[in-house]
Amino acid sequence: MICCVKTHPGNPTRCGATDFEAEEILFGARVAKELAREDLPEWKRYRMNEYEKCQNQDWIGSCYDCFRLCEGQQGEWPHDRCFRQRKGR
Repeated sequence: MICCVKTHPGNPTRCGATDFEAEEILFGARVAKELAREDLPEWKRYRMNEYEKCQNQDWIGSCYDCFRLCEGQQGEWPHDRCFRQRKGR
C-alpha cells in the first residue's frame, strides 16, 4: 500500500487507504528523508527516530500526535502517551 499511496498521493482510495492513512504514510516518508540529512539537530533526529520506532514497532498511542508534542518541546518524547507494547498483550 505504501508504494501505491506514494504513486497516487491525491487519490488514496485507489490504494484502499483512507485520507488519514495516506497522510501518515506520506508523513513517514518525509521523516525518513529528513533523517538522512547530516546537518539535522540532535533533538530533531531523536524525535524522528522515536516516531519511526512508534510506527514500525506498533507502539500504543498516536505516533503523529506524539511527534507533534515532541516537536513543541524540542526533544521530549511523551513516553506516557506513546510507548512500546508489553509482551503478552
